[in-house]
Amino acid sequence: SSSAAQAAPQRSSWRASRPTCREAMACIRRAGAALLLVLAGSANARTLRALAVQQPPPEPVGEAPERDKDGGFGSKAAACGACKFAATGSCAMYKSCVCYATNSHFSVGGVPEPTDTVHFAWACGNEGGSKYEMCFPGVNELYEDTFGDKIDPNNLKCP
Repeated sequence: SSSAAQAAPQRSSWRASRPTCREAMACIRRAGAALLLVLAGSANARTLRALAVQQPPPEPVGEAPERDKDGGFGSKAAACGACKFAATGSCAMYKSCVCYATNSHFSVGGVPEPTDTVHFAWACGNEGGSKYEMCFPGVNELYEDTFGDKIDPNNLKCP
C-alpha cells in the first residue's frame, strides 16, 4: 500500500509537468513561424541568384592545335596550347586548371617499338604522375594567370 501511495504522487507530478493544450499550440505556432522564416529566406536567395547577371564564357586564347591522326598532339607545345585553348574558354576551367602535358608513349619490354613514338596529351593537374610536366612554369601569380598571360585587374577575364 505504501508503494501505491508513492506511485500516485508520481503520476500527478507527471501530469502537472505535461504541457497544457494552450502551451502545446503556442509551441506549434512558434515552430511554424520559424519554418516560414527559413522558407522565405531560401526563396529570397533563389530570387537573388535568378536576378544575378549571367556572364558569357570568355573567348578562348590562341588557336586550337590540330591533333595527329592517332588522336594525340605532335609536341608538348601543341598539347599545352590545346590545354590553354580549352581552359581559357571556360571560367570554371580558367580558375581551376593548371596545364600539364606528357608524351603518352612508353616503351614496354617484350613489345615491338611502334613507328609513332610521339603522342602528347594534356591534363589540368599533375595527378597523372611524374611524367607530366607543367606547361607554363615560372608564372608570376601576382601579374599573370596560370597560362602566363598578363592579368588586367580592371578587366578580369572571369570575375
